[in-house]
Amino acid sequence: MGSSTRVAPVTVPAGSPNEAGGGLQKLAKDGVLGLAGAAISAVLNVVLVLAVNRSLGKDAAGLVASVTSLFLIAAVVARLGSPTGLIYFLVRARTNGQLQTLRQILRTGLRPVVVASVLVGGLLVLFAPPLARQIAPVADRPTAETALRLLALVIPFAAVSDTLLMGSRGFNAMRPLILVERIGRPVAQVALTLAAILIGWRGATTLALAFALPYVATAGIALWWTRTLVLRAERRSGRRARIKPWGGTGNSGEYWRFTAPRALQSIVQIALQRLDIVLVAALRGPADAAIYAAVTRFLVFGQLGAQAITSAVQPRLGALMSSGDFAGAGRVYQVSTCWLVLLAWPVYIALAVFSKQIPELFGPGYGAGTAVLIVLPCAMLVATGSGLVDVMLAMSGRTTWTLGNSILALIVDVSLNLILIPRLGILGAAIAWSGAIVANNLVPLTQLGVAMRLHPFGRGTLLAMATALVWLAALPSAVGLALSWTAPVLAAGMAVGTVGYVLTLWKWRSVFELDALRGSSRRPALVGADA
Repeated sequence: MGSSTRVAPVTVPAGSPNEAGGGLQKLAKDGVLGLAGAAISAVLNVVLVLAVNRSLGKDAAGLVASVTSLFLIAAVVARLGSPTGLIYFLVRARTNGQLQTLRQILRTGLRPVVVASVLVGGLLVLFAPPLARQIAPVADRPTAETALRLLALVIPFAAVSDTLLMGSRGFNAMRPLILVERIGRPVAQVALTLAAILIGWRGATTLALAFALPYVATAGIALWWTRTLVLRAERRSGRRARIKPWGGTGNSGEYWRFTAPRALQSIVQIALQRLDIVLVAALRGPADAAIYAAVTRFLVFGQLGAQAITSAVQPRLGALMSSGDFAGAGRVYQVSTCWLVLLAWPVYIALAVFSKQIPELFGPGYGAGTAVLIVLPCAMLVATGSGLVDVMLAMSGRTTWTLGNSILALIVDVSLNLILIPRLGILGAAIAWSGAIVANNLVPLTQLGVAMRLHPFGRGTLLAMATALVWLAALPSAVGLALSWTAPVLAAGMAVGTVGYVLTLWKWRSVFELDALRGSSRRPALVGADA
């Protein structure tokens, strides 16, 4: 699909810990840390949605979901794809021992983000009135317009915060992302939201601000932590950035040639995640948007495994791919996919099994969410079964391929949304998103197999899929069909299935590479951890 963006290879000394097998324990350790942070973030996000939907009517809750979705889309646009660029080039510099270039890489990646975020915020202020007309009924349009303009002021902070915290993985540091982004920000959002509700400030504008304001604090923390990581790396190397600057048009151009397709792709990806909420609000009203946003938020529990494993795997794949070690990268790809299936498939299967009961948590009138929780988890099984296929393509330098794949998925999503939402409501939105998810995984999976002869379907991956389907899907469903499809009966069937699932994991732990979790502290890392 078009030409690929390639970057010069990294020279890795023979026998270094960058080799395929030597890093699985470090990968496991980072994955566990990331999983813990992502799990806390997922719980807090669901608490936030429950608080908003329980304290507001469906119309007001849908308005909050719509304006915060537009805020998140705008923040991702402003990031310009720079988090991926920082990870790639910081890993490359550190792997090659060129620590004197770290400051210039950060300046190259951050300065355009600051400029772009101010421009995007200004555009959101300017276009707040027409956007408000699309997502809100006449009576609520002044509220929507005010909320959008206030959130626009926070966009520069959100863009800087996300760029630096995600980019810190280029230093092989897990703590900034976990403590600040995964835990600190969601805690602050929940605390501000609950405080506003308790003192009676329950307007849509106030709760939207409670969601956005923590980014101001996290941006400051991200700047401080990044500076600490740079100074620590320079002390270890005994050099300073001024000795041999990385800058110059050539290298800055190389950075943005790699990053520009990722910038467009990140916009497409956030559109895939959030645009359907805005389209539901525009085509069916904020009440339907509230239901759709509420029930789809539970997908985050399955996605937390992908977040954790991506944070651990991406720097390692960057080094392996850059050094030309495709066999090692393929090994990491298959093991990480196995772990991803073990983590994510139980969650998505449980969402489908309890699809009738979960919407009831939000109160009366949310029953339409049941169909959504059957359709989307099935699509997510396909996505997680494909592994981190997009990361594999990106870390091999084929960022234009990943961009083309995401654009194709967005075309599928928007087209189906426009056709199906007016006819089927939120079920149509779920079908559209599912079609986009499947396309965005099967197409790159085919590309990866043809171009590099790599695939995620190792013995552990296939056994993990079969284990989850037998114990957690077939068994509870059989119990429910034989007795009754009620919460207690399904919970009993799921409990028995979970015991069988865990016992199977233990029996075949060597096939699943779970022994790496126990030995993570005794094996060398891919590159030295800075935090």
